[in-house]
Amino acid sequence: MIRMYLEAMVIYILMGAPIYLLIRYLYVKCKKQQIQWIKESLLFLFVMFCIGVASQTIIPHWYMTIGEDGKQQLSIQMTEGVRSINLIPFSTIYSYLAFSNDQVSNWQQVSLVNLLGNVLVFVPFGIFLPLLWSIFRKFTSLLWMSICIPLFIEITQLFIGRSTDIDDVILNMLGIIFGFFLYKIHHNLFHKGKAFVDIKD
Repeated sequence: MIRMYLEAMVIYILMGAPIYLLIRYLYVKCKKQQIQWIKESLLFLFVMFCIGVASQTIIPHWYMTIGEDGKQQLSIQMTEGVRSINLIPFSTIYSYLAFSNDQVSNWQQVSLVNLLGNVLVFVPFGIFLPLLWSIFRKFTSLLWMSICIPLFIEITQLFIGRSTDIDDVILNMLGIIFGFFLYKIHHNLFHKGKAFVDIKD
């Protein structure tokens, strides 16, 4: 299951990479900026990560089908199964922590993927944001972003026909905060007293 999501993310990243590199190159050239390879590399990785996350959350899935006339057709899938909305905090998390589910044979694997996946996928946000922008090296600023990013995704899913769950916001937020603490530990050990990189434009 995890492999399927990763493969889907890679496809979007491979499509987005050359577009981003071209736009970024023209921007830097237009601004007549000196290229800082560490900054550009981190920014590239961050943008590719954002594309990967967006591909599995807010970008409609598309695939090629063969029509009745034998020609290929592009189909876009907005929804994924039965749409649901949960606004009760921790109710979905509690259901995932249940030991069994009669309707799902591999419930433990499904619940583990959903719980840990929703946390771990968002950990890089908590690392990249303070690495790239000094404003997010304060916990309060990062905390606001840890709420805004998942909330934006869930609200967007509400309008594009996908399931919306407040518990996803909670789990995603925990992932971003965990990533921030990983950044802090690394920064205090290896870069204490100096900024690693900062984007000012």
